[in-house]
Amino acid sequence: MEDNQNMDDIEQNFLTQFSSMVTTDKDDLVKQFQSIGENLNYSTATFFLDMNNWNLQAAVGCYFDFMAFPRHPSMKFLNDLTVGKDEKVTPNTSFKQTWLLQNNGDISWPDGTYLQNETEEKKYVMPSLSPNDTTIITIDQISPVNVGPFITRWCLYASNGTQFGASISRNFRGYRYVGMRVQIKIGKNLSLIKKAQIKK
Repeated sequence: MEDNQNMDDIEQNFLTQFSSMVTTDKDDLVKQFQSIGENLNYSTATFFLDMNNWNLQAAVGCYFDFMAFPRHPSMKFLNDLTVGKDEKVTPNTSFKQTWLLQNNGDISWPDGTYLQNETEEKKYVMPSLSPNDTTIITIDQISPVNVGPFITRWCLYASNGTQFGASISRNFRGYRYVGMRVQIKIGKNLSLIKKAQIKK
């Protein structure tokens, strides 16, 4: 309770100091706005000031409101780099899937992030990827013995089980998905092997 009161006092002190500063020069307003934090760049300051009609006090309040929202991890599927990705896979044949993924969010992927096929319980630990960084994932699979179409769907999850980012779905022509062996290589160092028997 006392910590909340101290934070309120600090915020009120900031707002009081800013309200006493009167200027119409936009460059001065940007410099004053940037003084509230060490990592505030010119474009961020300009964005919040412009959004609040160059009212410094309103822009600062808006910025603190925005920063109070929790940030969530994000993932974007950039490309399927699989060689021969449109070819049919014969029964009981090894094949690889290679994907380029990006952390397109504002925060790093948290420790304990994992990749999981929706039909499996096994979790594959992912690296803590920084914002805008990419990683290449290669999955070695063995096609089922039975002929027919099969689909794999992969998702990223935070350690608490919350799914985030785009799901990765892949259809394979001509063969039904009954079971598979998976080897996932993430980046250069991590290699996990899993055998899965999937029932319809």
